[in-house]
Amino acid sequence: MKQSIYTLVPLLLVLLMISSCKKETPANITQPVTTGTNSINGTWNLIRIYGGIAGINETHNSGDVEWTFDTQAGTLTVNDNGNSSAYYDLPSGTYNFQQISSSNQHYLAIEANELGQFTISGNQLVIDENNKSDGEGACGFYMVLER
Repeated sequence: MKQSIYTLVPLLLVLLMISSCKKETPANITQPVTTGTNSINGTWNLIRIYGGIAGINETHNSGDVEWTFDTQAGTLTVNDNGNSSAYYDLPSGTYNFQQISSSNQHYLAIEANELGQFTISGNQLVIDENNKSDGEGACGFYMVLER
C-alpha cells in the first residue's frame, strides 16, 4: 500500500505541473495600428505592481523599467535599469507582442503568451492579469505604467 502511495503522489504532481495556467494566445490576434492617446504605441514607465496571492504593493520610479511598444513592427522593447522586483520577470530585450481585441476589450500577449486585459486612460496603461480573453484568471498582478 505504501509503495502505491509513493508512486501515486509524484504522478499527481507531474500531472498538476503539466496542466499549469500558462496558455497560448487564441487565433483571433489583431494588431491595430492606431495613433493618439488611446494607442499603446510609444514608451511607458512601469510605476506600480500590486495584487497576487500575497497582496503585494510595489512602486517604481519613472525610468526604472521602460516598455516601448512599436505597433507597426509588433515589437515591445524593455529597458530594465536594474531596479526591477521579485514580481516583475520581463528582462531587458525586444519581444514580439500582439493586441487581442474582442467586444471592446483589449488584451496583451507577449511572445504568444497572454498577459491579460489592458486599458488606457489618459497617460496610464493598466494591465490586469486576472482578466484573460478566454475568461477570468486568479491571483494575478496588476501593472500600472505611465507615459
